[in-house]
Amino acid sequence: MALISLSQVFNKLYLKVIDPSTMQVLKVEVAKIMSILEKVFPPACFDIMTHLVRHLVEELDISGLVHIRWMYPMEKYMKALKRFVQNMARPKGNMAMGYSIEEALGLCMEYIPKVKSTRRKVWDDKKKPTMHKEVLEGNGHLRKLSTNLRVWAHTFVLHNATTT
Repeated sequence: MALISLSQVFNKLYLKVIDPSTMQVLKVEVAKIMSILEKVFPPACFDIMTHLVRHLVEELDISGLVHIRWMYPMEKYMKALKRFVQNMARPKGNMAMGYSIEEALGLCMEYIPKVKSTRRKVWDDKKKPTMHKEVLEGNGHLRKLSTNLRVWAHTFVLHNATTT
């Protein structure tokens, strides 16, 4: 039961929306779960990583949502870029060249229909990109964006995008 409760705590930690009034309850819940785990498992199982759960809850209370500051997507993207490195003397140049080659190949596979590809397709060629037929998926059903909502979202992105 303690392991199931611990997994429920992790589910609560990584939610997209957190109710601040439940933070104190979550802290008490983690303390109870850790004490139950200490009764069940031998002390050798407990190192700094098991103690980390308590600090994750405090960090959530102090810093806010976890998915906003989570580094896993960046590390995964860096792994994808690192596979382009062939010359260890110039890794950044290899990454930039590999990225531009993959983008060019994706563009060619998208817009040249008779090309027989030997690799995976970067974009899905069955869907035609269009601004007027955007569909959102959620809870197993499809919803079309209304014209007003699409215009509002487009305007929001244009006004809030950072330029480099």
